[in-house]
Formats: sequence, C-alpha cells, structure tokens
Amino acid sequence: MVSAWARDLGLAPHACGAIGDSRSDLPLFASVGLSVAFNASAAAWAAATTAVDAGDLRTVIPTLARLLSAPDR
Repeated sequence: MVSAWARDLGLAPHACGAIGDSRSDLPLFASVGLSVAFNASAAAWAAATTAVDAGDLRTVIPTLARLLSAPDR
C-alpha cells in the first residue's frame, strides 16, 4: 500500500514515514525511510528508526522534526 501511495504522490517509498505500534507494522517500517514506534511492542520498538512513549500522538511531532532536519537526511 505504501508503494502505491508513494507512487501516486510522485515519491519513493524511502522518502515516506510511518508511525506504528506492533509487530504487524514491521513490513511497513521496512518499506519507508523513517519509522516511529509509538507506545509500541518490543519488536516494533527495535525495528523503528526511533520510538516515543506518551499519551498523545502529537508528541511525535518534535521527534519527526529532529529526524527530518538531521544532516544525514
């Protein structure tokens, strides 16, 4: 699905990001360039670019901003 959405937007999948919380998100994390495990299982945490534990999904915004502005991006 990510590949189709990326193609429709004119993007490569590695230029996309995903937020997930469980083992079922591992294929998604592997197909994108940036992944955030949010209140996630150990497997998702290990597979993600970074992880956030918080009560509000909006708390990932500063993390995304830091990752997107990193010099190696």
